[in-house]
Amino acid sequence: MELVLVSLCLLTFTGKAFGDKPNQTPITIKEDESVILPCFFSTTLTDKRIDWKKDGEDVFLYENGRVNPSSQNEQFRGRVSHFPDKVKSGNASITIKQAKVSDSGSYTCVYLNEDGREEERQQIRLTVDGFKLLQNSSQIAFA
Repeated sequence: MELVLVSLCLLTFTGKAFGDKPNQTPITIKEDESVILPCFFSTTLTDKRIDWKKDGEDVFLYENGRVNPSSQNEQFRGRVSHFPDKVKSGNASITIKQAKVSDSGSYTCVYLNEDGREEERQQIRLTVDGFKLLQNSSQIAFA
């Protein structure tokens, strides 16, 4: 029993909760803003495969020097881009334009080798705040 209490106290003081995922970078933005989801690897990515997913859904796929939109989830079409001039230096970051509350979730950036096996991964927790102030009235709306 004492061990349980000590463990609970340690979790409280370190700010950790049972639902937290380790090594997940948190990002919070307001709805309709653009956001850069950072992802950096220590290798040149021009001939590699980088796969971005959100809660298992396809967000962005870069392979062999080209963007492959064929499997991209409709929710992200026309709103996701990358930094083609930075890929040589290992930058696999993406930008999501006009973020929506439905974009909130756990994003994974995975670098796959030539055999399709995972080499490295990075995780981001995106929260899009749906609180909006309507411009033409004094009402407040929640998305």
